[in-house]
Amino acid sequence: MSPEATKVIGLDPTSPMIPSDEQRATPRARPSTLDGAVVGLVANGLGQSERLLQQIYEMLAGEYQIAGVVPILKHSVSVPPEADDWTRITSEATVAITGFGG
Repeated sequence: MSPEATKVIGLDPTSPMIPSDEQRATPRARPSTLDGAVVGLVANGLGQSERLLQQIYEMLAGEYQIAGVVPILKHSVSVPPEADDWTRITSEATVAITGFGG
Protein backbone atom coordinates (compact mmCIF):
# COMPACT_ATOMS: atom_id res chain seq x y z
CA MET A 1 0.00 0.00 0.00
CA SER A 2 1.42 3.40 -0.92
CA PRO A 3 1.92 6.07 1.80
CA GLU A 4 -0.76 8.18 0.13
CA ALA A 5 -3.27 5.37 0.60
CA THR A 6 -2.42 4.76 4.24
CA LYS A 7 -5.16 5.85 6.61
CA VAL A 8 -4.54 5.73 10.35
CA ILE A 9 -7.13 6.90 12.82
CA GLY A 10 -6.52 6.50 16.53
CA LEU A 11 -9.49 6.73 18.84
CA ASP A 12 -9.73 6.80 22.61
CA PRO A 13 -13.24 5.60 23.49
CA THR A 14 -13.09 7.48 26.81
CA SER A 15 -12.29 10.80 25.14
CA PRO A 16 -15.01 13.45 24.87
CA MET A 17 -13.26 14.65 21.70
CA ILE A 18 -13.87 11.64 19.48
CA PRO A 19 -14.15 12.76 15.86
CA SER A 20 -17.61 12.87 14.38
CA ASP A 21 -18.72 10.30 11.80
CA GLU A 22 -18.17 12.93 9.11
CA GLN A 23 -14.61 13.65 10.32
CA ARG A 24 -13.78 9.94 10.38
CA ALA A 25 -15.26 9.43 6.91
CA THR A 26 -13.28 12.33 5.42
CA PRO A 27 -9.86 12.55 7.10
CA ARG A 28 -7.50 15.25 5.94
CA ALA A 29 -5.34 14.31 3.00
CA ARG A 30 -1.67 13.77 3.68
CA PRO A 31 0.21 16.81 2.36
CA SER A 32 2.69 16.22 -0.47
CA THR A 33 5.18 18.57 1.20
CA LEU A 34 5.66 20.33 4.51
CA ASP A 35 6.52 23.62 2.78
CA GLY A 36 4.09 26.17 4.18
CA ALA A 37 2.81 23.78 6.84
CA VAL A 38 2.07 24.62 10.45
CA VAL A 39 3.35 21.75 12.57
CA GLY A 40 1.52 20.75 15.73
CA LEU A 41 3.65 19.21 18.50
CA VAL A 42 1.70 17.29 21.14
CA ALA A 43 3.88 16.27 24.09
CA ASN A 44 2.71 14.21 27.03
CA GLY A 45 5.12 15.94 29.42
CA LEU A 46 7.03 12.87 30.54
CA GLY A 47 10.79 12.68 30.35
CA GLN A 48 12.18 14.51 27.36
CA SER A 49 9.06 14.46 25.17
CA GLU A 50 9.01 18.23 24.64
CA ARG A 51 12.71 18.32 23.84
CA LEU A 52 12.38 15.38 21.43
CA LEU A 53 9.50 17.02 19.56
CA GLN A 54 11.38 20.33 19.42
CA GLN A 55 14.39 18.57 17.90
CA ILE A 56 12.18 16.85 15.31
CA TYR A 57 10.59 20.20 14.50
CA GLU A 58 14.00 21.85 14.06
CA MET A 59 15.09 19.06 11.71
CA LEU A 60 11.93 19.47 9.63
CA ALA A 61 12.31 23.27 9.63
CA GLY A 62 15.83 22.78 8.26
CA GLU A 63 14.47 20.84 5.29
CA TYR A 64 11.16 22.59 4.63
CA GLN A 65 9.80 26.13 4.71
CA ILE A 66 7.65 25.57 7.80
CA ALA A 67 5.10 28.35 8.38
CA GLY A 68 4.76 27.89 12.13
CA VAL A 69 4.41 25.62 15.10
CA VAL A 70 1.61 24.89 17.58
CA PRO A 71 3.14 23.37 20.73
CA ILE A 72 0.76 21.53 23.04
CA LEU A 73 1.70 20.11 26.42
CA LYS A 74 -0.84 17.65 27.79
CA HIS A 75 -1.55 17.68 31.52
CA SER A 76 -1.13 13.93 31.80
CA VAL A 77 -0.18 10.95 29.68
CA SER A 78 -3.55 9.37 30.35
CA VAL A 79 -5.74 12.16 28.97
CA PRO A 80 -6.26 13.77 25.58
CA PRO A 81 -5.30 17.42 25.10
CA GLU A 82 -7.51 19.96 26.88
CA ALA A 83 -10.48 21.19 24.83
CA ASP A 84 -8.82 24.55 24.03
CA ASP A 85 -5.61 22.80 22.98
CA TRP A 86 -7.59 20.33 20.85
CA THR A 87 -9.29 23.25 19.12
CA ARG A 88 -5.93 24.96 18.51
CA ILE A 89 -4.29 21.85 17.07
CA THR A 90 -7.22 20.95 14.80
CA SER A 91 -7.82 24.50 13.57
CA GLU A 92 -4.26 25.86 13.30
CA ALA A 93 -2.00 22.91 12.46
CA THR A 94 -1.60 21.40 9.02
CA VAL A 95 0.10 18.29 10.42
CA ALA A 96 0.76 17.07 13.95
CA ILE A 97 3.35 14.94 15.69
CA THR A 98 2.81 13.37 19.09
CA GLY A 99 5.59 12.26 21.40
CA PHE A 100 5.63 9.94 24.35
CA GLY A 101 8.39 10.47 26.89
CA GLY A 102 9.21 8.07 29.62
